[in-house]
Amino acid sequence: MSAASPTPSAKSTFLKIAGLLLIYCVATAMAASAQNLTTLVSFDVTNGQNPYFETLVQGADGNLYGTTYEGGANNEGTVFQVNPSTGVLTTLHNFAGPPNDGRNPTAGLVLASDGNFYGTTNGGGANTWGTVFKITPGGTLTLLHSFAVVDGSQPWSGLVQGTDGNLYGTTTFGGSNEIGTIFKITTGGTLTTLYNFAEADGAIPYASLIQGTDGNLYGTASNGGTNNDGTVFKITTGGTVTLLHSFTNTDGAHPYGRLVQATDGTFYGTTVQGGSSSVGTVFKITSSGTLTTLHNFDGTTASNPFAGLIQAADGSFYGTTATIPTIFRITSQGTLSTVYSFPVSDAPYGGLLQSNGVFYGTTFSGGTSGAGSVYSLSPGQYLVPVTPCRLVDTRGPDGPFGGPAIPGNTARSFNLPQNTNCNIPISAAAYSLNVTVVPHGTLGYLTIWPTGQNQPQVSTMNSPDGRVKANAAIVPAGLGGPISVYVTDTTDVVLDIDGYFATTGTQTLQFYPLTPCRVVDTRTGSQQPQGLGPPRLHDMETRPLPILTSPCLQGISHPLAYSFNVTVSPNPVGQPLGYVTVWPSNEPQPVVSTLNNPTATVVANAAIVPAASNGDIDIFAFNSTDVVVDINGYFAAPGQNGFYFYKLTPCRVYDSRNQGDGQPFQGERTVSVAGSQCAPPNTAQGYVFNATVIPADGPMPYLTLWPDTETMPIVSTLNAYDGFITSNMAIVPNLNGSLDAYAAGLTHLVLDISGYFGP
Repeated sequence: MSAASPTPSAKSTFLKIAGLLLIYCVATAMAASAQNLTTLVSFDVTNGQNPYFETLVQGADGNLYGTTYEGGANNEGTVFQVNPSTGVLTTLHNFAGPPNDGRNPTAGLVLASDGNFYGTTNGGGANTWGTVFKITPGGTLTLLHSFAVVDGSQPWSGLVQGTDGNLYGTTTFGGSNEIGTIFKITTGGTLTTLYNFAEADGAIPYASLIQGTDGNLYGTASNGGTNNDGTVFKITTGGTVTLLHSFTNTDGAHPYGRLVQATDGTFYGTTVQGGSSSVGTVFKITSSGTLTTLHNFDGTTASNPFAGLIQAADGSFYGTTATIPTIFRITSQGTLSTVYSFPVSDAPYGGLLQSNGVFYGTTFSGGTSGAGSVYSLSPGQYLVPVTPCRLVDTRGPDGPFGGPAIPGNTARSFNLPQNTNCNIPISAAAYSLNVTVVPHGTLGYLTIWPTGQNQPQVSTMNSPDGRVKANAAIVPAGLGGPISVYVTDTTDVVLDIDGYFATTGTQTLQFYPLTPCRVVDTRTGSQQPQGLGPPRLHDMETRPLPILTSPCLQGISHPLAYSFNVTVSPNPVGQPLGYVTVWPSNEPQPVVSTLNNPTATVVANAAIVPAASNGDIDIFAFNSTDVVVDINGYFAAPGQNGFYFYKLTPCRVYDSRNQGDGQPFQGERTVSVAGSQCAPPNTAQGYVFNATVIPADGPMPYLTLWPDTETMPIVSTLNAYDGFITSNMAIVPNLNGSLDAYAAGLTHLVLDISGYFGP
């Protein structure tokens, strides 16, 4: 890259950058953490190379937009678009360099109020010292300004649109003192230099500006100030600069990242160097200039954050470090934790974007070609329980959440947050649903998945004899909240919700796994405590269940929701059951069903059930029946042993039809989840499956799943007494990456995974 006769301080900055780059080559590689990171795009030079100080921006169409420093048709960099659901990349522009185009963009884009994107290039243009450009979502680029040194040169930072509609930015060099400028530019291309840096107030700014709630612009300069370690400043839109802080090395040095103003009004940022170990800091600073160092990186787990921070939906701040590459989380009080550790080759200079609970970012290098990547990271989600509520019923009047029935061999999308009856926010990352089918004939299978992703090769449930069936499912949300439902044959579909998973909420709970244990058994001869045993439920009976009196929950005092498997057994024999509903006992009975048993067989269904303040739940049976309830975990306030939920693209972990000789089995079998093609990280503490049995010949009384190495518990996961294909959701604790399965009859077994619980 070219430089406009840099001053001695500018040259020293280049040396520091070069030194940091060399560190990447010798740093020790670290293993990836338990978070769910997906590489959406690996750049291969032809479609771009080395996204630099890149923070992605999301367009109005939901796609991600950004730039690469090099690569593309002319090896001068690109502007690209990425579909966050499919990872499909579209190159919108290949930079061609001077005199009519820019080259080597180092920063990301800003989406302006006119619907276009605006950005800068570090070089190119009529004078070779960089440009400001506009590009439409369709890829039409207009060169707005070519820098000429006197008005600035080599902008490394991006732009911000002010409330006045103008765009504001900085140049790293040039201006009257050759150490950078602050400028504003109209969307039509008229540029005004607002300020020329003068060493005492800062020099060589790399960071983009932000506009504070007071209307002033705030930023950082990498050098200059009292100690030449960089500054924090504010500037009015009219050009009056106020120095807020000069770094002293002990409190940080050389800030490169953009500031963020938090909901408390304070600004938060990072320095690349300085601090107690000279490898960077995280700080906060008031609008009047009072600075507090929140964290000193120590060079053992993370160091050298080039990018700024974002404040995420959970209120915490997230950022990246580059020398020991990580994504980290830090609270406003300074408690820092590593969210993800990259391979050392990845070098994430860029910051993060959060959308619908998912983080998106870029790496400068790494990927399959070593040319950088675009990634997504799904953070751990809390459960937010809700009063059971009906979201979709295609038996009702036609509408977005009603009829008509879904025709065979088609899919239909439902944007669940748009159903205002249930008040599910758009921030929901996954839904805890009860899915009921009412087939118009036979139903080969139904599959449910996040809209925008490819339909997975899994099934949620089957109804080969056309019976009404229900199955619980934890379903990730598509971008903006929708899910898709595919059916092989025409059927009505009912979707009830009992909770959702998100990064924040009014009541956010973590999961605490338990060894599967029997809580309720109303059958004659059961030894359950009073209120949890016989007699059977009678027609139209509502019964409170004092769950906390069960030995299964000994020592547990404040569960706020349960993870149950609910089984009904006809009593008297041959008695059909319209439906059973379970709900927290301090609330009115909701208009939902937990399961149905119209064929008078033994039927099981999983359910996440919110608890009343005393831990009780109520159960209602439309017809006389025995009920068995097994527990595999509970949800409560976040604590030391609690776990988050991590959503996965639904994936087939195991299919006995494709194992060994492909024959069905009976008895016990061990399944290696960690060794499968879609295994979650080894830190997973509980798997979320859809378990399906395909009985070979006649009844399959029950299937039990439990953690490998433990004794088989006296519980059941599902039942298929009538010999039909049967599915059920199962949350199975994990001890060693495997689970055990016991089949009481000859059957095939299919396990599809949709998520896991972990730290």
